[in-house]
Amino acid sequence: MILLDNEPVAVPKFISAQKLLEDKFILEFSYNNRNKTNKIKKRSIELTIGEIACFVKPHSDFVCDTLVRGIVPKRHNGLESPTVFVLIIDNKFDFYNITEIADKKYKILDRTLKHIIVKRIFTIHQLAHFLIIDLEKDLKKYQSKLVVITGDFFRSDPQISIEDKDWLYPEMIKAIKQIAAASIILVFSPTRLSDLVNCG
Repeated sequence: MILLDNEPVAVPKFISAQKLLEDKFILEFSYNNRNKTNKIKKRSIELTIGEIACFVKPHSDFVCDTLVRGIVPKRHNGLESPTVFVLIIDNKFDFYNITEIADKKYKILDRTLKHIIVKRIFTIHQLAHFLIIDLEKDLKKYQSKLVVITGDFFRSDPQISIEDKDWLYPEMIKAIKQIAAASIILVFSPTRLSDLVNCG
């Protein structure tokens, strides 16, 4: 603190330009304004390591572009993550769109194919085991700064008992929040997952 005209003034903290560039990921997307005008609006959000964001019913191009930009260099508005870890829960994932965006838009098809790590999950019990036991180890192994989860966490599956849901969901959410300290977590879901994060 310094005094200016006998009033305390906080001294700004100085940080290096490198620190300003570290691990910021800006996502730009369009959405339909459902107010009076019904116009398409553009919005951007800036995420840093340790943050979780959830997108409800996102467009496939937005999801695929986000994945590719996860490995794009920072100087080209990417995250420059060594790998991007994708956890597919809903089995509705457009690999062809990813390769097309990587090849035509960013010209990094080979690097994209080598650095996007994909894990498919088919049951809630596989999902719980992976999130609680294996995910943290895999993220350290692959050094992923970006984790993308697609799907609804089997919320609409009628074969899952209420007891399983009551026990497994809080444990899975806790596991995701624990690994968020080392990565940016993006959830692309067809339904709102309000207990994980405020979904937009």
